[in-house]
Amino acid sequence: MVEFDGIGHLPRDLVIEILTRLPSKDLCRLRCVSQSWRSLLTRDADFMSRHVELSKQKPLLLVRRYISDGTGELNNSKITVELTSIDLRGEVTDKFTRVIDGAVHAFVTCGPLSILCCMFSMYVCNPSIQQVARVPFRSNTRLYNVGFGYLPATKQYKIVHMFCRSLVGNGKMGCEIFSFGTQTGVGSGSWRTIGDCPFSAWTDEYPVCVNGIIYWALSSGWKDKSILSLDLEREEFSSISYPTHESKKYNFLEYIGLMGSLCVVGFSAEASTMDIWMLKGKKKKKNNENWAVEYSINLYPMCPKFLIPSDDQSDEILVHMEQKDLICYSLKNRTSEKIEYYRAMKTYNKPCLYYDSLIPMVTNGV
Repeated sequence: MVEFDGIGHLPRDLVIEILTRLPSKDLCRLRCVSQSWRSLLTRDADFMSRHVELSKQKPLLLVRRYISDGTGELNNSKITVELTSIDLRGEVTDKFTRVIDGAVHAFVTCGPLSILCCMFSMYVCNPSIQQVARVPFRSNTRLYNVGFGYLPATKQYKIVHMFCRSLVGNGKMGCEIFSFGTQTGVGSGSWRTIGDCPFSAWTDEYPVCVNGIIYWALSSGWKDKSILSLDLEREEFSSISYPTHESKKYNFLEYIGLMGSLCVVGFSAEASTMDIWMLKGKKKKKNNENWAVEYSINLYPMCPKFLIPSDDQSDEILVHMEQKDLICYSLKNRTSEKIEYYRAMKTYNKPCLYYDSLIPMVTNGV
């Protein structure tokens, strides 16, 4: 714990409680007050953890836009990334740009941080403090299939990269992990190989992290579709079958994290309902008895287009509708709220949900 005195007659604990409720942008300015304030707002792990927990109560949308080099083409040398933060009232709260090496083909989020993955380079971004850091990369393969997760017990983020070792082989993929701490940033991290992934996980669907486990789709289509999982603590792979749904036809099936559980969300246009299965227990059985339909939501007359990744502990699900509306549905209260963001963001890519934090990147950020 960093030494920090109160202000006047206000005790230390009360001052810290007030400061943890301020946005990161304001806290960055307050680092200039004194050396003790700078230490508190830069190096105190308890303060930063408390700030993140309170920030989860006011999540933000992060939308991105890729700007060409002026020739009208997104070339492979340099690209400008514009990141815009929007609150759930639809108001823009912040915006900044960074130039990176190459076009972004994967954008993966985990809580307050995001990964921008190019063909041969990767960046970690904290939009709250407008810091972007390049991840040192040692593999000779192209960056394609990545995952991003967080382990609360060790306060570590882990980037997972799966790659094909050769054009021919047994279908298995190599796997390496880059780990870095919440206080020391990307500069403290390092890559290490953990062996082969026993499954082929080439997919266009984004991974999700729930309680320290990253999940990927293993195949396209609905028949025989399964989910690959990697336990970040044990660094062990396994697979899970999708829940059966013989009695109803779904227009889409997507997996997300909700209320601390892996969920599969299916929308049926025929019935105008959105069904949510939750995975029960830590042991995943090959049959479907660990899946249970916990919610069946009537969405008539709206038609969902896709889901927006959110905090895996939240009870709120964000759904982008064909009508170009963004709906936030609370599973706990069974109420929905419309978010007015789309009209001002027509040229932006699929948004994601994140929350404010002071987690630093590195001094050599872009």
